[in-house]
Amino acid sequence: MSGRVGGSRGVLGLALGPLLAAIYVRKSTDQVGVSDEQRSVTRQIEHARQYAAQHGWLVGEECIYVDDGISGAEFVKRPGFLRLMNALKPRPPFQVLIMSEESRLGREAIETSYALKQILDAGVRVFYYLEDRERTLDSATDKVLLAVTSYASELERERAQQRTHDALLRKARAGHVTGGRVYGYDNVEVSAPGPDGRPKRQYVTRQINPEQAAVVGRLFERCAAGWGFTRMAKDLNAERAARTTGMCLRQQCLVQAASLGQSACAVRTRASSEIRIPPSLPELKAQA
Repeated sequence: MSGRVGGSRGVLGLALGPLLAAIYVRKSTDQVGVSDEQRSVTRQIEHARQYAAQHGWLVGEECIYVDDGISGAEFVKRPGFLRLMNALKPRPPFQVLIMSEESRLGREAIETSYALKQILDAGVRVFYYLEDRERTLDSATDKVLLAVTSYASELERERAQQRTHDALLRKARAGHVTGGRVYGYDNVEVSAPGPDGRPKRQYVTRQINPEQAAVVGRLFERCAAGWGFTRMAKDLNAERAARTTGMCLRQQCLVQAASLGQSACAVRTRASSEIRIPPSLPELKAQA
């Protein structure tokens, strides 16, 4: 057992039986420049369980809190974090909280410090298994160190956002898909042999879907003729061309008909019913 885990509270825990431990894990949406440990919530849980076993702590399944693919800057819409904080009242069902490192709790200095204070005030001890240490706020030095580490985490988040933005910008300028699907197109992966000889995805491009393109063409014509969105949607439903896909087809077909990262929409001019389509969409113009 680590020397930092001992002390009067550690002895008390052994006297009363094994301490109950909770685990909090989070994987950020920003995956550029992060360690392998931060890329997988499964790996974090496995290592946290091992850390608990080394110290004789028990971990219940109901005390494992997970946020997968959520930014450390988010504190309102983070289900696992909210469950953890709600479990603190009126009395937490665990005495120890295990995380891989402090940035898993959050990457916003003020919010992270406040959340940590709430956890410690509830009588829960916090441990980081990567550093094998306990986080305390018993002295001015502890609080200064917390401020410094929180600042470093928030700074890294800002840098990761910038790296992600730059990477997406390079993709857009190269005419590659930067994310998501657009009605009227299919996403096509372009691969090349990797160092091990196996195909490795290089980028994703868009290819016109003929069946969907025909629907887009009809929408352009009807929009230019003065049809409203509701009328077009009803007409498409009657033709069974529009299916329930979880998106507003009547708007996406007009607003999100995109190519090379540019959006196009059919515009009916006041002087005529001509459909204006950007030059970057010759295929759609031909379809329309």
